[in-house]
Amino acid sequence: MSNKITATIEFYFKGKQFAPNTTIDLDDIMQQHGKIPDLHPMLATLNNIDSYSYEYEMMLGEEVHFSDAEGSATAFVNDGHFDFTGFEQNWHDQQLFNTLAPMIKQQLDIDNIDQHPKFKSIILAAYQAGKDK
Repeated sequence: MSNKITATIEFYFKGKQFAPNTTIDLDDIMQQHGKIPDLHPMLATLNNIDSYSYEYEMMLGEEVHFSDAEGSATAFVNDGHFDFTGFEQNWHDQQLFNTLAPMIKQQLDIDNIDQHPKFKSIILAAYQAGKDK
């Protein structure tokens, strides 16, 4: 299942309410950038708000509200807030296990690493130790 989330910024400009929003494919974003960039410019562009406008400046002063999460992203949304760091770490860990899954299946006959939390933890620790060197 893909990871998606709807991002909305609500603000007022010249007495008028604006609520630019978009559904973000988090997997695409993570594959392109390795992390989730600032969403204000993306929301502005996708909603035809010029980055040199007063409207854009008003938008920058407001927080992004998150809703309608899909996939593992649902675990990282709480009351309209999104845990970027937690999602990014989880996403990278999942990519690691997607890469290792055929080897784990072949060598250890394990189909679902989540059923072996201690082993999963050891693999993550070993991977992190290798990255830190």
